[in-house]
Amino acid sequence: MRIWALSDLHLSLASDKPMDVFGEHWRDHHQRMASAWDELVDDEDIMITPGDLSWARNTAEAAADFAWLAARPGHKVLVKGNHDHWWPGTKRKLAETLPPRCHALKKTACIIQGVGFFGARGGDFAPLKRYGDQRSDADIEKALAKEDVELAASITHLSILEKELGQPCQLRIACFHYPPIPPGANTSRFTGPIQQAGASYCIYGHLHGSQLGAAKVEGLFEGVQYTCASCDQIAFRPLLVHYCSSSPLQGPRQS
Repeated sequence: MRIWALSDLHLSLASDKPMDVFGEHWRDHHQRMASAWDELVDDEDIMITPGDLSWARNTAEAAADFAWLAARPGHKVLVKGNHDHWWPGTKRKLAETLPPRCHALKKTACIIQGVGFFGARGGDFAPLKRYGDQRSDADIEKALAKEDVELAASITHLSILEKELGQPCQLRIACFHYPPIPPGANTSRFTGPIQQAGASYCIYGHLHGSQLGAAKVEGLFEGVQYTCASCDQIAFRPLLVHYCSSSPLQGPRQS
């Protein structure tokens, strides 16, 4: 069983939102992603896709994008992105909306074949001046404090699931949409809880473009490997995160 990552799919199969306006490398990207995913990923593998799954404004508009996701092999672990406006407001509605074997992390966690997943959306650490972001420091702190709470809830839920199974996870992976570390740094308000929760990896997305510079923080910090899996950063092909050579402990658990 292998664990893969491919984030920020930006699907728009039922709406007029072509991604090639951001460059020719995005042209027909959903077809190229599907081909690579189907080629590389086995049915019992796990795919982490932390945010910006679809441009859809509601679940009905996202139906074609969900069908695309359902057609791909493997378990899928999702996190809400800043463009996922289709995301329902309740856990029950979310479970009813997503295709089978999709596990959405929103103040929750899941365990799949002995691997525990937790996380949060995260947020920007400073105003994005190039986009005319007018938020104050107080606004940013309020938004990040909300993510602190959601991350803590997700970690707590993972501990509950482990107790219900009667054994700890073989491996723990943190999933964020936004980069969990600000540009040029190697720690943040999120890195302590991620480390204390026993994560070996933290996978995130959100970032796009060819000149990200210090914004794309990657590497091994305090024993956790941080990796950006935005699809255009990894040539629209799934990135292998981890190969689990031992036999699975349990099937999926999310209740």
